[in-house]
Formats: sequence, C-alpha cells, structure tokens
Amino acid sequence: MNIQELEKRTGITKQNIRFYERKELLSPKRNASNNYREYTEEDVRTLKEIRMFRKLDVSIEDIRETLEGRIPLDQLMQKHLEELENRQKELKAGISICRKLVHTELSRVDTEAVLQEMEKIEEKGGRFMNIIEDYKKYAKAERKRTFSFTPDNMALTPAEFSEALFQYADENHLNLVITKESMYPVFEIDGVEYTAERRFYRFGASIRCRMTHPEELEEDLQGVSRQHRRWFRILGAGLLPAGLLVYFIAVSGDLFLGLIMGVCMIPIMVWMFQAYHGF
Repeated sequence: MNIQELEKRTGITKQNIRFYERKELLSPKRNASNNYREYTEEDVRTLKEIRMFRKLDVSIEDIRETLEGRIPLDQLMQKHLEELENRQKELKAGISICRKLVHTELSRVDTEAVLQEMEKIEEKGGRFMNIIEDYKKYAKAERKRTFSFTPDNMALTPAEFSEALFQYADENHLNLVITKESMYPVFEIDGVEYTAERRFYRFGASIRCRMTHPEELEEDLQGVSRQHRRWFRILGAGLLPAGLLVYFIAVSGDLFLGLIMGVCMIPIMVWMFQAYHGF
C-alpha cells in the first residue's frame, strides 16, 4: 500500500510517518522497479503501536528500544508508570496548595508559611513542577525551530544568499552544509534540515530560517506539558514589551512618565520584534 492508504489506516499524518521513518521506528521496503516505498500490514501494526505509545507520552527513544526488542513491554510500562506517578505527585502537591490559596488575596498570603508547607510536602515525596526547567527546554527548542539574522549583504542572488548563511554559521561556530542553493535554499546544521527566505523591512533585509521538520522537536520537548507550552508562547510574545515598560518606569522613577516613554518606544519595539522573528 502507498502512504495515502497507510495514513487512512493508521490515523497518522504523512508528515509524522516520514518523521518515524527518519527516527528509524519504521523501515518500509521499496519497490525494485520504481524505488517507491511499499507499506505492509506489519507496518500498519507498527504505526498503531507507535501511536498508542505516543498517546501515553512514551519517548521516541523508549519506543525504538521496545520495538527493537531491547526493552520488554512490561519493563517499559513499569518505567513509564513510575514517571507518570511522579507527575501525579507534582500535580497533587500543586492542587493542595492552590485550594488553600484560591480565595486569598496576594497581599494577605503568608508566603513564608506556604513555602514551609511546600517543603514539608516535598520531604514526604511530593514534588512541584519545575517551570524554569520546562521553559529552558522550550526556549532551546524554539531557538532550534526558527531563527533570524541580518546579513551584511542583501542576498540578491543565490550565491550571495549562500555567502550570508556561511557567514552566519562561521560567526556562531555552526556546522552548516547547503544542500540546495537558490533564493529559497535548503541547508543542514548538525544534521537538522532548514529552509530559508529573505524578509525586507524599512532598513534592510533579514533572513529567516525554519526547520523543515519541526515535528522532530517533540523529542526535545519531552516532559513539557501542552499547557506549559501555551503559556510560554504567550510569554514569548509579550515579555519584551512588558520588560521594557517596567525598565522605563524604574528609570524615570515616575509611573506616568514611564508609561509615556513606553508608548513612545512602541514603534521601535514592534520593528525589533518583526526584525527578530522575520515578520
């Protein structure tokens, strides 16, 4: 069967099927006459097993070892059960504190007493979610997913575009290999494939690079909840303006003056945000 049929049979998108192939979780045979992939009933079963494991939030590496027979299913499930139970302890610990604070004003919270209670819970085996560590993972993955830079030249030809990419790689000590030279080049950094495009703004040009297969970041984000990711996206969009506004208020020593300075800086902040993200 072809990949379209496989997609219908398994409920897994073509992009994710290709991703699992690159991760060596699936190895379809090829037709000798045309070199096309041909999928079998065994491949259908393998993908359904992968889908089951991913819904349980099992890591790609653990799935691979299980499919290859290096880890028995019962051993994998025992390991994953312990991980889930640890997460459950984190949630229960957080819920117990939130219930006590739900009808309390911040100004009336005895933070010292709350922290002591949290420490007691942790001593008994409870844990609290480490949001800082989750954010570090998320920020690292986002820097890997997409990045922008301002080239020295305008990258008006494929050769100039390649030169700009090589210069960026050299300045940042990256191992960059161009696999397709064009005005929309394809290149790899440490084995990760990217595409690039130019974006023009008032004062010049920027180059925005994106991962060709962002689904591969799922492995880097293992353990970071969907809810945390949503919050981090919101913070990422608003943190810079909010931080600058607080800075202006602190520098001016006056709330009203700080707000005026912040409003005056809005066009510049918008330009900085657009230039950095390539909008």
